[in-house]
Amino acid sequence: MENMNIQCSTKVCSFGKQVVEKVESDVGRYDSGRYLFRIQRSLMCEYMVNFILKLKDLPEKAMMNSVLENFTILQVISNRETQEILLCLAFVFEVSTSDHGAQHHVYRLVKD
Repeated sequence: MENMNIQCSTKVCSFGKQVVEKVESDVGRYDSGRYLFRIQRSLMCEYMVNFILKLKDLPEKAMMNSVLENFTILQVISNRETQEILLCLAFVFEVSTSDHGAQHHVYRLVKD
């Protein structure tokens, strides 16, 4: 089996409009019937660093959640040669009010 080249596109959207995009590539190694990929130590862009700093400065969780209601991240992983989409992830955020730390929900989207 040949190695597979992938592209990972990460788009940050605010109020439904894309504000920044980061595109990374990696070569997957075929091993035991599957491809292995490692995109490690990927630095956050300046926009995200500033966004998080400003968000943390807000005085109340309700204000933070108000900002986060209009903030999403879309990540699309595709085969670079065929352009086939292999995985698509959408991240929607809110400030945790739980004493047990951060929580998450995972949804599976399928075509009918």
